[in-house]
Formats: sequence, C-alpha cells, structure tokens
Amino acid sequence: MFVKMMTMESKKVVGMDIKNDGRYWNLWGIKLFGNSVEEVLKDVIQYVTKKPKKPFWIATVNPEFVVKATEDKGFYEILQKTDLNVVDGVGLIWARLVVGAQCIAPVQKLYKGFLFGMEIMRGQHREGLITGVDLMERMCEEAGKNKTSAYFFGGWGDRAEKTAEYMKNKYPGMVVAGYADEDFDFGTTADFLFVARGMKKQEEWIEANFDKLKVGAVMGVGRSFDYFSGDLIRAPEVVRKMGFEWLYSLYKEPKRWRRQLALPKFLAKVIFG
Repeated sequence: MFVKMMTMESKKVVGMDIKNDGRYWNLWGIKLFGNSVEEVLKDVIQYVTKKPKKPFWIATVNPEFVVKATEDKGFYEILQKTDLNVVDGVGLIWARLVVGAQCIAPVQKLYKGFLFGMEIMRGQHREGLITGVDLMERMCEEAGKNKTSAYFFGGWGDRAEKTAEYMKNKYPGMVVAGYADEDFDFGTTADFLFVARGMKKQEEWIEANFDKLKVGAVMGVGRSFDYFSGDLIRAPEVVRKMGFEWLYSLYKEPKRWRRQLALPKFLAKVIFG
C-alpha cells in the first residue's frame, strides 16, 4: 500500500502497469489524474469532437471514494474502467504527500501529516486538485463557447431542471439536451451527461447503462446540482481553499454525519496502513 508520484519511466504500481507521461499517480491501486483542469478539458473536448461510439467517463474521486473502493471490490473495479479519475479533495493530495515522504513509523507519518496539513491549509500543494463542481461548470462553459449540448440527470426534486436553467442562463450558447431526476431517456443524445445520484450509486448507474448512453462524455457529479440549483449554499472560498468544504457541508447538513466516518478510516489507512 503506497502512494507514489510517477517518474519519467513506466512503473508497475500496486500490480498495475501504468504508462507514465507525468500526468498520473496511484493510490492503493486507483489511478488518479494529477494535472490541471485545462488538461482535462482538452482531453474531453478532443474526444467528444470525434463523435465517439462510447462515452469518455470521468469520476470525481475524493477520500470517501477511496475508502469505499478498498472495502468494496465491485466499486474498486468500476474505478478501473473510467477514463479519468480526477482528484476531488485535498485529502488525497495530503495522502500523496505523507506516504510519498517514505516515512516508516506512524509517529513520523503523523508529524509529516501535520506539517503537510498546515501547508495545505495555507493554500499550498493544490496542483492537480479538480473539484467536481468546478469541473462541471467549466465543461458547461466550454459547451457554451462551442454551442454543444449537456444533459442533467439525477439530483433531488427539480434540482436537475434548476441546474440546467442556471447553466443555460450563464452560458447561453450551451444547448440543454434535457434534464430529469429519474427515468433517464436513453434515446437522448448529448455531448455531456452529468449524473448526480451520489457517490457509488452514480458510478454504478453509469456502469450498468454505459453501453446504452449516446453521449460524448459522462461524469458523476455528486452534490453539484444542490449547489447550482441554489438549494444549498457552497462553502465560502476561504473555507474551500483551506480544504474544509466537507466540514462546512456537515455544519449545514449535520444529518450527513455518518458519511464523514470515512474520513477517520482514510486517515488511519494513510498513517498506519
């Protein structure tokens, strides 16, 4: 079990052969994209413009994803099928730094973890951090520039519709291919499909229906519709920069406390694993 930044040659990491081009790193067998959002957009747009026969699949991975994948073989295997797993959480950046420091004793890892944590809170080490909320909006922005289409699926109640309206108003060139909270229309074609059904459920839905999707790119976006619909206020920017957006969400919705139990598991796995 280890985290390692890729060097300039091919490496075999946790039983996986990964071609190294300086853009990826590996955490417990999960291949993570470690470059900028601009690189993601470049890859996606190049792929979509070719009118592919299958979608380009993006997963927005955070520590909760990683913990679930280490406990659930089926979910782990899903994350091997995606085209890109982007880093949606400073916890993963922190883990890369701590384990990459090659400390052996847990007390050394705790010390390094504290130092790296303080640096992250001051805004350092943000290279490769791509939140799902921000990536979704950037994709809609590109759709507006190129007059391409997006479909919004999932959320709660009318949040898919509200999100579609928000993006259309902000990026008028974007074509709204449709929206639905349930009963997806598999006859629909779109350049981008955003699926907001919650961690794991949305990835399982995408996997189960992948061959039926007539879209250029598909991405699970978690709670993004909650924010863009206006039904949930996102954490202030200063809180996001410190890496405490999860804590702000817990403050706003304390009933979600059980989901945060993954965080101590993640910390323990990094320090003692």
